[in-house]
Amino acid sequence: MAVTLGAIIFDPDSTAVRETHDEVGGRRERVIEISGIVAGVSDATAIHDALDTILNAASVDDYGAELSVRPGRRMFVRRSEFVRNVAARPLTGAFVLKLAARDPFEESTALHSVAWPITASGATLELTTAGNAPARPVIRLTATDTIVNPAFSDGTRILSYSGTLSAGDELVFDGASASATLNGGDVLPYVSGEFPELSPGGTTLTYSDDATSTHNASVTVEYRDRWW
Repeated sequence: MAVTLGAIIFDPDSTAVRETHDEVGGRRERVIEISGIVAGVSDATAIHDALDTILNAASVDDYGAELSVRPGRRMFVRRSEFVRNVAARPLTGAFVLKLAARDPFEESTALHSVAWPITASGATLELTTAGNAPARPVIRLTATDTIVNPAFSDGTRILSYSGTLSAGDELVFDGASASATLNGGDVLPYVSGEFPELSPGGTTLTYSDDATSTHNASVTVEYRDRWW
């Protein structure tokens, strides 16, 4: 498979990729080194232009560039180092591009979305992911009627919101960003517990709420498979 970085597609016949994991500030960071050559261009200016395109594909400041090393997977990276070398005879350009991914996991490019109608406290949903690392779901609950103190558990972790939702209100627990919103506004101060995860071997999510709740809601669980 050809490695892609944003809109750039690297030629697999003239590109090599090496991956390592480093400790950075007490956390794990994936480092990806892409090395290759640029050939078949007319002059040195064209080679430098091609190398500039590679250089500018990832920012040195933020982790906003999408990198795909394996089919159907992606990481978000920043540029940590770039070395170029242009030879006159034969006219070729060589480069070494080092990228860093703050999140050392790969995630699927495909976003899975599963509908889960809620009609009772204690309702369950079984999910299985395709990766080898826990997925971090985004759970969207839209109240059909009054919902009091809704919570979701994966059997180990439970996350609960202290409050009342009226019909039409949307509560979002975003495990990927560790955030919680109600109708778009931040409600993390009213949330307690740990964000549920989806294990590769399968996970049963359980919904619960207060006895005074109507237990009527529409839930959507979104997630991306993750690989270490």
